[in-house]
Amino acid sequence: LQTDWDEDAAEWVVRVESAAGVEEVRGWALISAIGPLSLPRFPDFPGAGDFQGRVFHSNRWPSDLDLTEKRVAVIGTGASSMQIVPSIVDRVGALHVYQRTPQWVRHIPRFKDAMTDGARWLLQNVPFYAEWFRFTMLWRYGDGLHRTLKRDPDWPHPERSMNRMNDRHRVQMAEFIEAELEGRPDLVAKCLPSYPPYAKRILLDNGWYQALRKPQTDLITESIERITAEGVRTEAADRPYDVIVLATGFRVFSNAARLNVTGRGGVKMADEWAGDDPKAHLGITAPGFPNMFFIQGPNTVLAHGGSAIFTSECQSRYAVGALVRMLEEGLSSVDVRREVHDAYMDRVDAEHRDLVWAHPGMTPWYRNKAGRVAAALPWKLIDYYQMTYEPDFGEYEVRKTG
Repeated sequence: LQTDWDEDAAEWVVRVESAAGVEEVRGWALISAIGPLSLPRFPDFPGAGDFQGRVFHSNRWPSDLDLTEKRVAVIGTGASSMQIVPSIVDRVGALHVYQRTPQWVRHIPRFKDAMTDGARWLLQNVPFYAEWFRFTMLWRYGDGLHRTLKRDPDWPHPERSMNRMNDRHRVQMAEFIEAELEGRPDLVAKCLPSYPPYAKRILLDNGWYQALRKPQTDLITESIERITAEGVRTEAADRPYDVIVLATGFRVFSNAARLNVTGRGGVKMADEWAGDDPKAHLGITAPGFPNMFFIQGPNTVLAHGGSAIFTSECQSRYAVGALVRMLEEGLSSVDVRREVHDAYMDRVDAEHRDLVWAHPGMTPWYRNKAGRVAAALPWKLIDYYQMTYEPDFGEYEVRKTG
């Protein structure tokens, strides 16, 4: 319900609602680990409440849902849709997928292969094999890609790619799309993106294009005008459905602000992060909110690949390191200095200006309404690891107990 900083007690007061009523919990520190991908985003379509069938966000899939021979609409073609559509296409009677923007997709030939007994034995028994395996995954799908996403000012085709290597990735993925959709030029025209690879979240093929080819599937690129009692109306047609699935993403920019947090001096996080513009030093702390730490906070989404577990570990180590040091030194509160926070955010914004997520050719969910990249991490993982390895209390306003 509400989260307030008690200056006199140097504690956070959290009021939560349970079956027993409103409960008050006090704590010396507050850690928000709700992340950016937990609160569904519902599109504001006219008539959204008129539909007489079942309509729900993909994040809230009904446990009793039976799609056998049903007419189903899936609105959205992002990561959720790419997982849902291939898994239901053979059960439904008709499947219409509504697309606003086509996606770049990576072909993973052994995507669904089970781990072999030999590979499992290596991970469990050979010293440092698991660590080596993890490192290769982090490098191959993370920092190894980072340099390919920076703008080359001398590259002659900035409208389609960021640099020569990024263009090579474009060619590889385009060839895969064309091969998967061979004989269907209508689908190729709808599915081939015009913006650079990785400008939006890169997706993994899960049988997506094969699902689009099936006779019961139709990929619709017309703009949705409204939801009707029977289904969906576009500029071209009214189409009836039994079920509408909203694979429309999440409200990524509210993050911890939705916890109704009031910090030092009555400053409200919702006001500080207004306009879908959350900001935090290292993605972990914000001025005016002492002893509060974010896990998967602003500008920490791994848009270039890698592991959210890794960045969560970095942030957790930073937060715990700060709390341990506070105990050891008898400190009541630490609050990141405004000038330190603002200087870090200036560095983040400057770095993003030369990265693919700022490309003008599309609107990724990493950018807010003002066009600032407010979700994605601009740094390599190894750099972020070094930045967050140990908190520097010289960057904080520190108060002692008593």
